[in-house]
Amino acid sequence: MEQQVEGTTESTPKSEQQQQRDLPQLDVSERGLIFRSADQQHLVRLGGLLQLDDRQFVDPGTSDMSKFLIRRARPYVAGFFYDDWEYRFAPEFALSAPNAQTYQTTIADAFINYAPIDEIQVQAGKFTPPLGLEMLTPAAFVPFSERSLTSNLIPNREIGVMTHGLVFSEKLSWAAMVGAGSRNDTIQSGLDYGTGPVGYFRIFCQPFRNESDLPEELEGLHFGVGGSIGWQAQNDGVDTANLFQNYSTDGGNTFLTFPNGLNVQGEVWRISPQLYYRYGPLALISEFTTEKQGVNTGGVIGSSGGGFTNYQTTSWNLELDWVITGEIASLGGVVPQHPLDFTNGDIGAWEISFRYDGLAAGANMFRPIDQGGLGISQTTSATGVNGASLALNWYPNRLIRLGVTLEYNAFTGGGAPGTVVENNELGFITRLQLLY
Repeated sequence: MEQQVEGTTESTPKSEQQQQRDLPQLDVSERGLIFRSADQQHLVRLGGLLQLDDRQFVDPGTSDMSKFLIRRARPYVAGFFYDDWEYRFAPEFALSAPNAQTYQTTIADAFINYAPIDEIQVQAGKFTPPLGLEMLTPAAFVPFSERSLTSNLIPNREIGVMTHGLVFSEKLSWAAMVGAGSRNDTIQSGLDYGTGPVGYFRIFCQPFRNESDLPEELEGLHFGVGGSIGWQAQNDGVDTANLFQNYSTDGGNTFLTFPNGLNVQGEVWRISPQLYYRYGPLALISEFTTEKQGVNTGGVIGSSGGGFTNYQTTSWNLELDWVITGEIASLGGVVPQHPLDFTNGDIGAWEISFRYDGLAAGANMFRPIDQGGLGISQTTSATGVNGASLALNWYPNRLIRLGVTLEYNAFTGGGAPGTVVENNELGFITRLQLLY
């Protein structure tokens, strides 16, 4: 994978799997159900991710905001063959996006990665494109109930071909990808709608990795930038819902809806500078993302005088994580040093996280269509959001996580009765997670 994560069961690097050459051919443990060939050149890992949520909101604008749901149900098979060919296949039997209203069956991941050397690898299929730091962090290891508001501007999954690698003694990871062009923040993608390809890139650096002559506090510094660019042609036979994903809050509720009949046209680009720092049980993540999308409003239902235009949206997030019990903070999740054991007085691992994020929709989204805008209502949709979230997670062992997220979102604009944006959002999201 383009971004290494430590301690994972879902995406353990092959190098970690092959640290020993005398491993059993059948291995049943907390890391999954693993089958290995006698010569250790082939491996099949079976596992799954299950997330169950109880979401309760104070003074909700709509009746469907508070609910109990299966957020993710994702079995997977992963591994490698002939040492150099890695693969992963993971269907999804749950919600395709935070603000989805119905359960769907889709493919979350389906790819093959050829890795003869760490420096140059080739991956093809459906996977997360190399762009946003938080989006590349597996969903099981995000400490909050949902990713931040920046996820509204980044594709969750894309289908295409990527070259990537680790260079300079693993101090720099690089990636370049050509994808079919997917809408943002949903795994319900994988069809090429013929609107034109999109190119992605990402460079992520850990400059002080394994530098023993420098202070150890510097080793955990990571920074980089991701982006994308493409030129799209409108396709009148494609539903707007397959081209644009409505914006949702940290609590998973829609606060901005794209108009029916809107089509893509012209240039689309994104840029996302990002920072990650960790030291022992402490970690900091910061990300800034902006997206500009060319569109055609000529087919918007109930309007006239439309044509080519564009919109631009900006978002950001700042996240602080502290593993209270002293385990190492990591993008690969928290692994308890002492799993829950009442006999010995062990309590597992505890983590507390705080996040501040925001999103500002461009003014052109709310101008009338005959004035070159998208015609989105400023009362039924918010023009911006500022949010704060506090999460507390308990890991009794490596497989189970029980967490609660308190999130608050203050809307700019909005206010229409009977909508999500009628009142500011205050929610309590409790999650039970099983990762095997």
